[in-house]
Amino acid sequence: NGEGSVTVEVKKTGKDSFLSGVIKLVQEAQESKSRTQNLANRAAFWLTIIGISAGIITLVVWLVVLDREFVFSLERSVTVMVITCPHALGLAIPLVVAVSTAISARNGLLIRNRAAFERARNIDAIIFDKTGTLTKGEFGVTNILSLSKEINESELLK
Repeated sequence: NGEGSVTVEVKKTGKDSFLSGVIKLVQEAQESKSRTQNLANRAAFWLTIIGISAGIITLVVWLVVLDREFVFSLERSVTVMVITCPHALGLAIPLVVAVSTAISARNGLLIRNRAAFERARNIDAIIFDKTGTLTKGEFGVTNILSLSKEINESELLK
């Protein structure tokens, strides 16, 4: 609010900031697929092939074998394809994953890898490293306490 100059040192730009790193991790998590999602995608692929094949067979049977009109046969064919279409399966899992990721983020839980998150339900014990790695995001020793009076801090660090 006065005259003069201010010198500012920029240590990190936007892309190197902690927030940018978190955003990148969330994007990577959104791109990763869990085992369940991969299984659903494979099932959806084969169900699509089966549905299209059933529709084509229906068209041929009604049109050629039963000698019905093309429009009537096509209507039956499309009906079979719509009924056998597995797109609901292909949409359900990504929707559940997106909602659960958003709810987790709202509650302070960052899911970096969906497959690992899915396997986490089998965890029996958790061990935390209380060196600041989890809270500050950087490695470091905050305190040294020697239980022996004969060994000082510098000896412990050797």
